[in-house]
Amino acid sequence: MHNNNQQANSSDQSMRGGAAPKVVQTPWGYRLSTAGADAGILRITHALGRFVGLVLMLVIAGVWSFAGNAFADPLIMAMKLGLTGLLFVFGWLLFWYGRDARQVEAQVDLDKRELRIGHKDGLNRFRQDTRVPFSDIGSFLILRANDDTCEAALYARIGSGMDAYEVIAGEEAALEPIQAQLVTDLSGARRRRDPENRRISRVKGNAISLARVSAS
Repeated sequence: MHNNNQQANSSDQSMRGGAAPKVVQTPWGYRLSTAGADAGILRITHALGRFVGLVLMLVIAGVWSFAGNAFADPLIMAMKLGLTGLLFVFGWLLFWYGRDARQVEAQVDLDKRELRIGHKDGLNRFRQDTRVPFSDIGSFLILRANDDTCEAALYARIGSGMDAYEVIAGEEAALEPIQAQLVTDLSGARRRRDPENRRISRVKGNAISLARVSAS
């Protein structure tokens, strides 16, 4: 009976978009990323977009290599120019869509004692949006924007104020052990003095007001 309830809950969460963050251990700490069916499908569609875009660009070369004497015929020349323009626009849009395959990721660097928040692009490269030294983090909070426990987010609160940065989103129950681990790691790292005395490095205006999140 218990297993049946678990399966029903898992099915209900997948239909409602709930996702459990994925934790990947690294030599310097660990990475947090959103894992789920939506993220996997999104990466597939972006990869397909890049592939089709490149194919359309290659088709353009084939169009101009076919019937090389077409320059003498104004009608064929106009058709080639129109087809080239159409293929280029669609190919470029598809390729650009494929390049923007962003997957949210947070990196907890225990060696450098900092939290890096950003995303991975379509080429699996990490793009940093915000870097927060452990010394600037006051606490980690899990907040829901509504009554749905599948739609929660983990926030790194700056000092004792109301500004915070969203670390990762997912199901509330899956975020709780991550919150506990972050609190433990943060407490241990804070015992060591940071000789670099670093400050927050962030994209302008990407901080979140906890008061606004709690009210929504």
